[in-house]
Amino acid sequence: MSWTPLSHRIHHLPLILAGPILRRTESRAVTVWLALKAPRRVELKVYSTEGGSGEIVDRPLLQGANSTVQLGKYLHVVAVTAKPIDRNVLTSGQIYAYDIKFAGSSESPSGVAVAENEKENLISCLWPAAPDLSALGRDTISYFAHQLPTFALPPNDLNYLRIVHGSCRKPHGDGRDALPILDNSIEQFAGTANSRPHQLFLTGDQIYGDDVADAMLWALTDAGDTLLGWEESLPLMDDAQIKKNLCISIPKNSQNENAVGEEREIFKESPIQKLSEADEYQYKKPIELQPGTRSDIARDFGGFTGMLVNKPDKAKSHLFSLGEYCAMYLLVWSPILWCARFPKGKDICPNSKPAKVWDREVVELDGFARNLWRVRRALANIPTYMICDDHDISDDLYLNREWCYRVLGKPLGRRVVQNALLAYAVFQAWGNTPAQFDREKPGDKLLKAAEKWSASAGTDVSAWEDAASYLGIPRLDPKTHLPKLKLDEDVFILDRDCEGVNEVLNWHFIVRSFKHEVIVLDTRSSRGYPVESPLDPPMLLTHKGFEEQIQEPLKETDLLNKTGEFEIEATLVVVPTNLVGLWIIDAVQKWDVAQGKVFSSDAGDAWNFHELAFVKLLVEFFKQRDRVIVLTGDIHYAAAVRLSYWYDCHFGDSRPNIEPLRGANYKSSCQYSVLAQLTASAFINEEWTTHLIHTKIKSLLPERSHQCLGWNEPLELMNISRMSRKKAVAAGLRNRQSMPDWGYRIDWIKRQRARVFLKLEKGTPSNRSHKNKQLSLLRRLWNFISLLWRNRWLQEGDEIVGYSNIAIVSFQWPADGDGEKAVMQNVYWRPLWEPDSVVYSQYFVPLGLDEDD
Repeated sequence: MSWTPLSHRIHHLPLILAGPILRRTESRAVTVWLALKAPRRVELKVYSTEGGSGEIVDRPLLQGANSTVQLGKYLHVVAVTAKPIDRNVLTSGQIYAYDIKFAGSSESPSGVAVAENEKENLISCLWPAAPDLSALGRDTISYFAHQLPTFALPPNDLNYLRIVHGSCRKPHGDGRDALPILDNSIEQFAGTANSRPHQLFLTGDQIYGDDVADAMLWALTDAGDTLLGWEESLPLMDDAQIKKNLCISIPKNSQNENAVGEEREIFKESPIQKLSEADEYQYKKPIELQPGTRSDIARDFGGFTGMLVNKPDKAKSHLFSLGEYCAMYLLVWSPILWCARFPKGKDICPNSKPAKVWDREVVELDGFARNLWRVRRALANIPTYMICDDHDISDDLYLNREWCYRVLGKPLGRRVVQNALLAYAVFQAWGNTPAQFDREKPGDKLLKAAEKWSASAGTDVSAWEDAASYLGIPRLDPKTHLPKLKLDEDVFILDRDCEGVNEVLNWHFIVRSFKHEVIVLDTRSSRGYPVESPLDPPMLLTHKGFEEQIQEPLKETDLLNKTGEFEIEATLVVVPTNLVGLWIIDAVQKWDVAQGKVFSSDAGDAWNFHELAFVKLLVEFFKQRDRVIVLTGDIHYAAAVRLSYWYDCHFGDSRPNIEPLRGANYKSSCQYSVLAQLTASAFINEEWTTHLIHTKIKSLLPERSHQCLGWNEPLELMNISRMSRKKAVAAGLRNRQSMPDWGYRIDWIKRQRARVFLKLEKGTPSNRSHKNKQLSLLRRLWNFISLLWRNRWLQEGDEIVGYSNIAIVSFQWPADGDGEKAVMQNVYWRPLWEPDSVVYSQYFVPLGLDEDD
């Protein structure tokens, strides 16, 4: 079968293009997100089930309705929230089902119009009427005979809580997608409310906007233009402007930190071509910027950095248009828009080398798409929360001040960032915080601006500028023609709200349940940039960010606990970037920063690059909580770290009347806290380096425990490796002649031996090679080496899971026996010694407040 454009297939596709995805779910509100090909009034009802087992649907408890937002001719998106009927509330220990009805619209360009007094049901709108049009897998999104999706709220006993998390899902990445494993986990315990997974946190890089397979971009451009019903005009500078702007960076130690060299080109703030500006920019349609050719365009016209440092292939098919970003979400969450077959590389590419790359990536994409029906079913049956990281937009997003200047100061760079953030708001953020999208709230105003922008086929200047303001994209300074910054104490921050004038969507949020809270941090748009140099690593949270994202939510929880509305016992924090990373990664990044190569290895994205900001983060946690569990991803491996913290006087506090402490008095005055960092990454994006550190070879260079001691007056930090706390304090005392005010110790948790989860996984089989007596000697040698590499003993490393993975977090939480509390992370992956199976490796992190750490 040959390639068929979406415009030829769209009328044969079902109403629902993606979803339903179960989003924010609470006892009094349940939100479901969908993308449709036609406008509808969407009605959601949540039902109890008989005996709470999920088998038989009972009576409706919650209901709600909302109308779709038209982003394009064939793209209508909605997040609908159901609220209590007659004061009903959802409780723990019960399985609930939900159903959706679609009320017709008098006007529908899709060819599937339905009378306003008629309603379509969920099941009939999920799959195409002609099954031969697409190999979509099993036609169900349910685990029960009634065919409706189900869910269970988190339990009121932390010993039964199951939280799933993971990050980094690149469709053509190495390995096999681990997200479908979640479908197996839900299916196994679908009828048991306290055993099935309760919440899913996608901790970043849900899509890759910068690193896209050529064939994928081919499909995305086609789908994006068809879905929108118009082709976007992308602003590109002419050759003379490019030469002026190449390699122009912000001068160090400038008196005016927003000033630039005289050679920097002046850019108009408006993204729309005006008659007087017709000779300033070239305008290209997405289809004119072919797959495999976009790396130089992204670098020179957009200022992007994903292709720097000899990695042009990483951005050769960078997403640019709004349609491409929207289509990407639809393709990674649903099988509906996938074509039956991609064209052959030889039919698309001018020579053999890119043709081979094309064909290789198509094989990877086919494997990814084959199990999307399982991903779709899983996302319909578990409350799902998301936070963006850089690849959701483009590599290195807001990494440092230089990135902001070089990208947001160029018309194409600014356009792409806004397209990506608009798609993020609609496809991810809406479901996280539906209240922000209520009538006349910033989200609602953004959606109206997006509708106007699309209805004008991308020509309504005021609508585009309104959208930029709600998304928090800083305006350009009229003097420097660079994005506006402002001071937050001693650091620069992006002026997202135009000095407090504009209403802006927040990306951070908090989720509270019966016994636990999850605080999700935004460490991309809330960064603090040092004033000295635009290349310096930033604080990943500004001073204002610490207050808004950590201090205020924790205080609010304490108040809710006092009123009896909640009984929160455990605090989890989602941080897209790691607090603690492998020593080799830290060493490489510090070397890169010293050499000025900040875009080569995400240098500056780790918390410990800005050590004072790292300590401040710990302090903000431990001033109000003695235990914190951090969920993180980003770095393409899974691991667990325990950080034990002690203090007599917190970092930043003063104690003018306290004498130096000695001996037993010092020990008795200290307070203790503990933090567990649980990392799970990547769903699919393995690398040879992660394969290596997965094995026993990494044990030759294990991660070292280390201590950090701190004094407040004057401020000083001292790092000491491989010592107990008491010995470290003694060493610090000899050095400073005074006792430290605070300190912490970092220990890496050992990975337990893998246990079998599934002997034979459903879905795509592995590509194992079979014996062949006619193989060449070289091939036989390679097979022998491969056999040794797949040996289980070698693959059972001590610290890291380096293959595609997903994690489920559970708790050991005795009612009494405080020192026995612990958190466990089971990391699920596919072993080389049995590649058609799924195993899990457990990390057990004690949470006792042990004075002898």
